[in-house]
Amino acid sequence: MGFMDKMKDMAQQAQQAAATYTPNQGDMAYGQLANKLASAGVPCVAEIKSASPTGQKDAGGDQWAFEVAVEGNGDPYDATVTQYVPPGNESMYSPGARFQAKADPDDRTRLLLFGQA
Repeated sequence: MGFMDKMKDMAQQAQQAAATYTPNQGDMAYGQLANKLASAGVPCVAEIKSASPTGQKDAGGDQWAFEVAVEGNGDPYDATVTQYVPPGNESMYSPGARFQAKADPDDRTRLLLFGQA
């Protein structure tokens, strides 16, 4: 294979990768929420009640939906957290696991898990 053939092959691979991991509208909204919560989220603790994959994937892993019980942000409440889990870390997110979380100050049912509590 000559130099130009290798360049053509690399260009095709780059196009395939871009098509596989091009962010969609949902990814953009998720990124905006993550940025907002990282800078202005209300700290709280969330305990996982149930976990199930949504079927969505990105370069960072599979997306999961977690039913959680939340404490530390007013009265205790239940919420659903949808976020991506890096490959190999799924077992950390089992029922009963407790996580530090941050809730949206404008809608406390929108939150993300940031680390084990």
